Amino acid sequence: MDFLKLYFLCFIWYNYVQIQTEKSDEQCLTKFCSCSRKHSRARCNRLMYIPRVPSYVVVLELENNFLSHISMGTFRNVSNNNLTSLSFVNNSIEVFTADAFKELNYLRQLKISHETELNISSLKMSFQNVNKQRMQKMYFVNNGWTMLPLDFFSDFINYTLEKLSFGDNILRNFNSSQLSGFSEIHTLSVERNELVFLNSSGLHTIHNLVLISNNIFEIPNFCSDEAGQSLVPKLSRLDLKDNAIRKLGLSSFKCLENLRELILDENRILVLENDIFYRLTNLKTLFINRMPHLSTIKPTAFRCSSLEVLKFVQNEFHFESSKKNKTFSYDPSELFKHSPSLKKVDLTRNHMTNDPGIFRKIFYPLSNLTELNLQATYIRILPERLFQRMSFLKTLHLKGNRITTWNRRVFENLTSLRNLYMDGNYIRVINESSFPIPLLRSLESFDISQNKFWCTCAQKWFVDYLRSSNISKILKNWPKFYRCDYPEDKKDVLLMKYKPTDADCSTWSPIFTVIIVIVVSIFLVTVMLILMFNCQANIRNLIYLFRVIKQKRKGYIILNSSASFEYDAFVIYCDSDRQWVHLELLKHLEEMDLKVCIHHRDFDVGEHIIDNITKYVGKSWKVVVVMSNNFTKSEWCQWELDLVQERRRRHGKDALVLIMHSQIDSSHMTNSIRSLLDTTPHLRYQKGLGEDLFWSAITKAVRKPFKDPPTAIL
Repeated sequence: MDFLKLYFLCFIWYNYVQIQTEKSDEQCLTKFCSCSRKHSRARCNRLMYIPRVPSYVVVLELENNFLSHISMGTFRNVSNNNLTSLSFVNNSIEVFTADAFKELNYLRQLKISHETELNISSLKMSFQNVNKQRMQKMYFVNNGWTMLPLDFFSDFINYTLEKLSFGDNILRNFNSSQLSGFSEIHTLSVERNELVFLNSSGLHTIHNLVLISNNIFEIPNFCSDEAGQSLVPKLSRLDLKDNAIRKLGLSSFKCLENLRELILDENRILVLENDIFYRLTNLKTLFINRMPHLSTIKPTAFRCSSLEVLKFVQNEFHFESSKKNKTFSYDPSELFKHSPSLKKVDLTRNHMTNDPGIFRKIFYPLSNLTELNLQATYIRILPERLFQRMSFLKTLHLKGNRITTWNRRVFENLTSLRNLYMDGNYIRVINESSFPIPLLRSLESFDISQNKFWCTCAQKWFVDYLRSSNISKILKNWPKFYRCDYPEDKKDVLLMKYKPTDADCSTWSPIFTVIIVIVVSIFLVTVMLILMFNCQANIRNLIYLFRVIKQKRKGYIILNSSASFEYDAFVIYCDSDRQWVHLELLKHLEEMDLKVCIHHRDFDVGEHIIDNITKYVGKSWKVVVVMSNNFTKSEWCQWELDLVQERRRRHGKDALVLIMHSQIDSSHMTNSIRSLLDTTPHLRYQKGLGEDLFWSAITKAVRKPFKDPPTAIL
């Protein structure tokens, strides 16, 4: 019995010792280090030496320490840890000795960052004892370096690196000849520097070249002087994002025959010229994103027989015609005609056309598409049979548009479609003609959340189908973001809780029809009375416009012409109305190709204002007077009005175009203005309803010839 007790006590003690040993092994031996067994890592700071760390640590990160001199002895406490990754960040390092890395035989990754006091030559000397066969990644970032010694990597001849980075320095020129000794470098990153020029002579081993956020203003020359041979025969990916490139030409991508991925995002390109990517015979992926100044795409800009993925995102490019002259800044029929291999096209956050004919012309050549992304492209209309030519289409993104309804033939025969996203549109009702049942059954992912669903009997088919099928299992965001938007008593109710019955949706009663007709009639009469009361100015403007058109049809002889005048109209207004005159009146008249004279802009500098007024009134075909309470208070405006009265006496009331910008109070009404308003037709400005009619009447009044009078509108 005593033997068993003794055995039991020994067993407990042994386990206790083991647990304590394991705990001590997991903890760092100093409070200035944190250790993680899971990641095999130790992170130390505020130290003047490298302490002992647990045996499992192979990743050592030294940040914000005081280690000015790095030698082989610096690592004596971790020499048995078989470190694979070593990171120095802001340790005030000045010198690396030649033997610094001599005992770190397993080192695969080295990072030196924010070491602004470091002697680069000493670092170069320390490379002599780096185990180059194991080394895979080297990062020299944010050290404030402006240049590199030409022999910086002379000890790496015939060795391979997975990645080499010089990011976030101040390099203005990068002479790549110092890399020519490597047998291969998969990725070279010189991002966020101040590069203007890149010498490509030493890049023959590079696969991936990253030049993000520099000052490069044209594509670097990748051709040798002799016979135009490529200096980068292995280069498959080129990232030029966020540089200062303004123009691409036919020779921009010469000698890049093996390039497979090209990134041009956030540059300053205005025009995509013809055939700029034609030489890239192996190009698979092209990124042209976030270029808000891009205004024109030439017909064969995307000519590239190998191109499979096009990312053309957030450029705010207008695929609809210009509203002003009805012209396109691209050729819809040619846009993708010369890219027969395209499989994925992303046009997110551009302005897509809503003309079905133009829509079809753009996408007609894309018969090999597997994914089409048209998110947030202002689409309101989905043309019939648009997607039927895309027999391989698997994923369709239509999120964040303005789609309400569509023809039942839009989604017919899409046998390959598996992912459909139409969330965030204005969809109100899903009925049995919205989507073919075979399509709904074949989808693997379906999203129509965050739409404005109507919970009425028109929605009954869809909610019944949700309950009778398994479609809710593939619906994204179900049921949280499927809510009723109408009627008001059901607003924000979950669609899954809306359960209309056959009785609720029975045949309409004639009594309801009679009630609705009566209510609608009363409503319409009320609306008409309100409109007549509130829109007197608009009604007068309509009568004014009607009379002008009627008198023109009677064939009045034009006794004068605006062609003999330098300006179509001279505007008289008080200073308090200047903002409306400049931002509204001037804008609308000049958009209609009328030339308008205003004293703030057109008067001759140095001449007396009275001489200017007399001179430019004489150069103007009509005089536009903008009246308001402030106008009647201004003695200067009254003087100008008296001056142009002579024009009225000579040419009649059509010589003046009167605008009542704001109603003049009776206390401010002068006899001269009252007399003018009683004898001359005038228009009243009212923002909102009828505003378009007002601007149409103003334009016709300015253009109307003399001796073509409508009667005064009082």
